[in-house]
Amino acid sequence: MESERRALLAIKSDMYDPDNWFSTWTGKDCCGWRGVACDHTTGHVTKLDLHYPYTYDKSDISDIMETMGGSKVNPSLQELKHLKYLDLSMNNFSGAPVPTMIASLVHLEYLNLSNAMFDGLIPPQLGNLSNLHYLDLQGWYYDDLLHVDDLDWLSRVPSLKYLDMSSVNLSKVTNWFYVINSIPALEVLRLSHADLPYVPSPLPTFNLTAITTLDLSGNSNATSAMLRWLSNATSLEYLLLSGYLSSNGIIGKIPESIGNLTNLVMLDLSSNNIVGCIPKTIGTLIHMEKLYLFNNRIHGEIPATIGGLQNLHELILKGNSFTGQIPDTIGRLRSLLYLDISNNNLSGPLPKTIMGQVSQLQDLYLSSNSLVGNITEAHFSNLTNLLGFTISSNSLNVILPNDWHPPFNVEFIGMSFCHLGAELPTWLQTQTQLTTLYLCGVGLSGNLPIWFSNFSRGLQSLNMSSNNLRGSLPVWFLDFSKDMKELNLRSNHLMGSLPSLDFTEATNLILLSLSHNHINDSLPPFFCNMHLLEILLLSNNHLIGEVPDCHNSFPRLLISLHLNNNNLSGTIPSFLKHCGQLLTLDLGENKLFGKIPTWIGRNLSSLKFLRLRSNLLYGTIPENIVDLTSLQVLDLSSNNLTGSLPSSLANFSAMVEMHTRSFHEGNYSNSESIVITTKGSMVDYTTILWLVTSIDLSNNHFSGEIPKELPTLLGLRFLNLSTNHLTGMIPENIGDMKLLESLDLSENSLTGEIPSSFSAMYFLAHLNLSYNNLSGKIPTSGQLSTFDSWTYVGNKDLCGTPLPACPVYQTPPDARVKDDEKLDKLLEYTSIVVGFVVGFWLFIGTLIMKQAIRFAFFRRIDKTSDWVYVQFAVKLAKLKSKWQTMT
Repeated sequence: MESERRALLAIKSDMYDPDNWFSTWTGKDCCGWRGVACDHTTGHVTKLDLHYPYTYDKSDISDIMETMGGSKVNPSLQELKHLKYLDLSMNNFSGAPVPTMIASLVHLEYLNLSNAMFDGLIPPQLGNLSNLHYLDLQGWYYDDLLHVDDLDWLSRVPSLKYLDMSSVNLSKVTNWFYVINSIPALEVLRLSHADLPYVPSPLPTFNLTAITTLDLSGNSNATSAMLRWLSNATSLEYLLLSGYLSSNGIIGKIPESIGNLTNLVMLDLSSNNIVGCIPKTIGTLIHMEKLYLFNNRIHGEIPATIGGLQNLHELILKGNSFTGQIPDTIGRLRSLLYLDISNNNLSGPLPKTIMGQVSQLQDLYLSSNSLVGNITEAHFSNLTNLLGFTISSNSLNVILPNDWHPPFNVEFIGMSFCHLGAELPTWLQTQTQLTTLYLCGVGLSGNLPIWFSNFSRGLQSLNMSSNNLRGSLPVWFLDFSKDMKELNLRSNHLMGSLPSLDFTEATNLILLSLSHNHINDSLPPFFCNMHLLEILLLSNNHLIGEVPDCHNSFPRLLISLHLNNNNLSGTIPSFLKHCGQLLTLDLGENKLFGKIPTWIGRNLSSLKFLRLRSNLLYGTIPENIVDLTSLQVLDLSSNNLTGSLPSSLANFSAMVEMHTRSFHEGNYSNSESIVITTKGSMVDYTTILWLVTSIDLSNNHFSGEIPKELPTLLGLRFLNLSTNHLTGMIPENIGDMKLLESLDLSENSLTGEIPSSFSAMYFLAHLNLSYNNLSGKIPTSGQLSTFDSWTYVGNKDLCGTPLPACPVYQTPPDARVKDDEKLDKLLEYTSIVVGFVVGFWLFIGTLIMKQAIRFAFFRRIDKTSDWVYVQFAVKLAKLKSKWQTMT
């Protein structure tokens, strides 16, 4: 039809076409055009497939939008009234609303608008498409660009078999469960990451008898009751109920009735709050190919019945609390390709039957358990398909002879914290495909062998930290692999200087850790050209001189820099102002001088941990440092800083709330650690670092009062303001900091009483108020009286438990009362002076204004003076007479 041909050309004119995808759209016969199909009888266009023809990773939306041009839905689309199939997916419609005109295409049976950057409310008019079998409205992950307020319109589409509204915001659709349950034809339902409301109780009668795929992952709606309800879904093949960031999801046990789902091919209950044991009925699911129960709280033993899942390809049980031994029956899983039971409490030896009989196994993860015994050749003899294994963090002895020829050629090996021996196994040379090698804390000592130079060139990740490797930095550093992404040799006894190292080939390096060694000499500018470098750890060495300043090339992706505990001098390097993604900056324990640069607050807005302690820094705290709203740890202690404490310190919003979730994944969280002075000692925080909030400004020359706004940092755990020149009183509302675990205000000049609000600080385990000018009685409420006396020593006017009792015959000295008495005396003297002045002028005014009174007053004065004069003259005459008689 000519009208439909013109409509297609109009649609084409508004579509992004970078590679001439529409090049076939020429000629009069539109039915032969790419993506177009027609009815053979009528000639009408019945199919229009305009999905973006190239695949891409949806998770990287920002990069995609920079390269993909925008498209528009041309109004001519509604001219194709006989369409049965419409696919506009994987395009960029730039946040336009879903066109309501699509609802006029009433013959549609297939509609796919997924991942097309539509925005706004999904029109309920789509309910007019009563012939739909397939409806895909999936949005971009986590963006919630699309939303629905009501799903009742779906009940007008009774033939719907496939529905995908993943990543569409359904939070307002409280009746979603009832609406979905009223579509008995549904075979596939995908509502993942849709912010679904909770499942109602009681649950309605199960009506989805045709359902084969159910994906509700990434929501907080599921319950163990729902699992029992689903036990009626005997046609179910794929059940995906994984939680989201382990903060919600299923709470309760896996019901025994799970065994009714005998057609299950995949079961994913990962990252929930599932407790209890795996039911033995799991063994009846003989068609199961993938079983994901990782990151829950499941305990007990792995049931032996799991060996009945003979079609199982992937078994992931990591991150639970399984105990007991690994069941021998796992050896029956002859189809198993992927086994991960790491991070549990499994014990006993590693059964040879598992590794001996599961010959198809490709990936094996057994790390972080309590396995014991020896690992020998027999464990690996039949694993010819193995691509990688990790047995790290167990009590295993690896007894493999140097002349051993493994039956595999793996890509990764992890044997960290097992006992390997002093020498690097020579059989590693046979692993020519190896890219990842973790031998952390295995007992290696001495120099690395010469053969390791050639071997290491193919590696991408090497971790030999926490061993006893000695000698100069190995020669093979001079020919550094350009493919290396992660190199970790921390906590060894390596020595020598870095300038001789040539890192110019290491352009892909992401992590470099040489901390806790004996590396000396100056620090070369090798890192300036490492444009992918994210983590640089060189702390606890003997580096000297200034930190080189990168002039024209910067490691802009740097997120963690540790140069602490060296002998570095000079100022804080200015190249860091170009590293806007920095999360951790630790330059403590050096000899850096100068002022704290203002560009830290201006350019490093993502900083979480700033540690500049024990240097020679001077000046005041820059006002804009409070712009670091993500800051969790600020340590400027043991410098020569002066001035008052800014009241804007209360603007550190990351210190206002309690942290309950990890801040990062991957290399950063795995390698990050910060030394914090707390509770009177130095503590190295690693695994729980993301929970820590701390301010340490001790051992400086700060003066003035403690800002009254500081207690608004309700999430602060450690506060140290000791050894300064602070004056005034402790803020009355300091008790608002209820999470505070350590508080040190010692060696200042603080006055006044200890606020009674201290009694609300239930987590306070360390308190030091010594050597101030505090006075009054120590409050008896709370735990203040339970601290040792040294907590309060050096405050001569303090009394009460644990110090000597306050005298009973007099009120204990009270600075606030003394201040009140001074004020009373001042008012008294002032009133006397004012009264005298007022009375005097009233008297003089009266004399001036009243003539009769004035005359009477002065006459009285005249008479009085005459009388006084006469009396004085008489007395004087008598005295003279007596004097003459005596002489």
